[in-house]
Amino acid sequence: MRRSFQAGMFMEKKIETKPEMAASRFHENSPRVLSSPSLITFMQTICADLMAPFLDPAEMVVSVRMEMSHLASTPIGSTITVRAEIDRIEGNKVYFKIDAYDEVEKIATGYNDMFIINEERFERGIKRKLEADSQK
Repeated sequence: MRRSFQAGMFMEKKIETKPEMAASRFHENSPRVLSSPSLITFMQTICADLMAPFLDPAEMVVSVRMEMSHLASTPIGSTITVRAEIDRIEGNKVYFKIDAYDEVEKIATGYNDMFIINEERFERGIKRKLEADSQK
């Protein structure tokens, strides 16, 4: 593992919200605004994107804890900015602080804890699980 990443490093991304990201996609009685599941996906993805240049080819990252407060609604068609910052590192575990804004205000804040794992070992574990499930 390359160890050149450190606490304080951050990444920002701008994302244009689209109809498939709307809360109404998940439930007919929900409004046509950016959904929490979409926002969580963006927050997790930017953390993984921040880590990607520092991983060896045999490594990947997985989220093990995600916490988000969705503070304000964002109309579909708006552009949001998601910012992830490495808060601290403990061995193979990386802790992120994440904030998201639309053109008007902060819309979300949260935390994502990720582990750096060996991809081959992870895939072997998934394969064993699938084989055990198919024998039921």
